[in-house]
Amino acid sequence: MNTPEKQHQATHELGRVYDSITDSKVLTEFFLATVSRFIPARQSYLFLAARNKTLLLEASAPFVGEVPPDLAVEAQKIFEDGKPRVLKGRMFLPLIARNSVMGIACLERTAGAPVFTPQEIETGFDLASEFSGALKNILLFEENIKMERLAAVGQAMGMVVHEIKNIMQLARFSDEMTRMGIKEKNEKFLTTGLIKMAKTLKEMDGFIWEMLSLTKDYQLEPEKVDLAAILTELQSDLAERAEGYHIKIDFKTDPDFPAVEGDGRSLYRALLNLVKNAFEAFQGKQGACVKIRARVKDDERYELTVEDNASGMSEEVKAKLFEAFFSTKGKRGTGLGLMVVARTAKMHQGSVNVESQPGVGTKFILTLRRFFPRVP
Repeated sequence: MNTPEKQHQATHELGRVYDSITDSKVLTEFFLATVSRFIPARQSYLFLAARNKTLLLEASAPFVGEVPPDLAVEAQKIFEDGKPRVLKGRMFLPLIARNSVMGIACLERTAGAPVFTPQEIETGFDLASEFSGALKNILLFEENIKMERLAAVGQAMGMVVHEIKNIMQLARFSDEMTRMGIKEKNEKFLTTGLIKMAKTLKEMDGFIWEMLSLTKDYQLEPEKVDLAAILTELQSDLAERAEGYHIKIDFKTDPDFPAVEGDGRSLYRALLNLVKNAFEAFQGKQGACVKIRARVKDDERYELTVEDNASGMSEEVKAKLFEAFFSTKGKRGTGLGLMVVARTAKMHQGSVNVESQPGVGTKFILTLRRFFPRVP
């Protein structure tokens, strides 16, 4: 038979094992199994307190569907008292962590079995204390993870709402122009409204694609891509905005740039996001210019670059650029654009690098694969 000293040492060692477990369910099941080894019992229960201080059955060994009503009543009373107690062949052990009772463990013996000894009560209380501390740490960790996830969901929802609001503003303007054109039989208004509506639909389609590409492991289905055509389309789509910002946009593709393989829409959206970011970095600077280039790097790779002469960025900002939702634009920014750029580079088995100097400007370089091997 173990001496009290050996029993105490064994419970302390078990406490270390409890602390090493990171899953609350595994810890609970292990606790019930180990406490029953030291204190023989027909049935064991573990209750945890809800927010309203009502006890809820968390686990039992062996499993039971329902708790005897009188046991539940006794457990609730002892939980409120906070002291271990033996009643009618049942040992109740409060689960105390950081000066608060978080639940009750109960060991039950069959009728006629020997009563619980003082040594068993002490051992049970020691094990319950070790278990309570470990469980409290896990629950706090899980609560922190839950709060972080909720914060991320809130941030993502804010990002989505922000982008949709921008698209809805364009949609409202398109609707207004179209209605005015019909009402006043003004062909110019009507044409402008229809053009803006087509642009709105394109923006919405692109935004939806970006969201989908970020929420799943998007698989590239390579096809031939005409980069010169993509740059021409981008130049047309950005011309009005560039004029409004008083920014010169300079597009150039290497002569005889060959066809490459990839996802055309992904490449378009990546370049669009980089150019839009560059526009917003100028803040009214005179002589503002954004250069967009496409060139062959070697037999296997090509480069897309977006370079501006705006304010540049610090090393601290550069280090955070591709973190989820990171933005230097405060409430005006979502951080979505650069996430799309990074995903595009990854899809095309390439990389994205940034060169920047405060007060001089910034250059984004996408180095992408020209061709993709065919799967037999």
